[in-house]
Amino acid sequence: MQYLNPIIDALHGVLNFFYGFTHDLTLSIILMTLLVKLVLHPLTRIQLRSMKAMQVLAPHMETLRRKYKDDPKALNQEMMALYRAHNVNPMMGCLPMLVQMPVLWGLFRLLYQKNLFGNATLDGFSWLRLDEIPSHMYGQFAQHPQLLAVLIIPLLVAVTTWFQQRMSVTDPQQARMFVFMPIMVGYFAMLYPVGLSVYWIVSTTAYIGEYYLVVGRPHPMVAAPPKSQAAPAAPEPGKPKGERGAKSGGAGRRAPIVPGKKGAKRA
Repeated sequence: MQYLNPIIDALHGVLNFFYGFTHDLTLSIILMTLLVKLVLHPLTRIQLRSMKAMQVLAPHMETLRRKYKDDPKALNQEMMALYRAHNVNPMMGCLPMLVQMPVLWGLFRLLYQKNLFGNATLDGFSWLRLDEIPSHMYGQFAQHPQLLAVLIIPLLVAVTTWFQQRMSVTDPQQARMFVFMPIMVGYFAMLYPVGLSVYWIVSTTAYIGEYYLVVGRPHPMVAAPPKSQAAPAAPEPGKPKGERGAKSGGAGRRAPIVPGKKGAKRA
């Protein structure tokens, strides 16, 4: 993990910069997190757009998998045709994340360092230090019931994670797979310093804002047929119906018989 040291040092410098004029470590963590999200926003925008496009195509991809389950070559060709028809590059959802991961992991490592926060406390909770680990306070709840307020931190971590997941995962099957993710993340927040949870809450909330900005309000996946599988175009408006009947071999409405002289004599 030595390659992360330059990133950690740079983030530490940013944290000290904000602390230099705010003199508040909690606010400094919030500002540093927002700055990192702002710098990485162009990559996040690409990732969100690609993710949304893949969500829209997911039902059609599943249809192709069932149809060509015994022919991998044909399945690959149809998948590529589907991507080209919708101008979707599946790799664009992964590449931005690969670029962001070192920065986000460096930020995690920085905030997990011992003695980083000193005696700084969380705003509004003068008794709660940023380097405090909530699980270490369990034994004090009986003597100091007010310490139960520390559980608000893991709860906020779990709630913001759940909301982010609810927005980004619109497939019901995938949502069932990740149903325990917010609970697990909330549990981890009880084992990590409070300062790290502050970063997580702010970062997750910022991601929710980015999602609304780039994608809009979440909604179920679109089930319209893709361009490559679209139905034939409807006839042009104003076109006589008789022409359609003529092209189909006279199956349309029969032409009216105009009575002539013979018809008149018979009458």
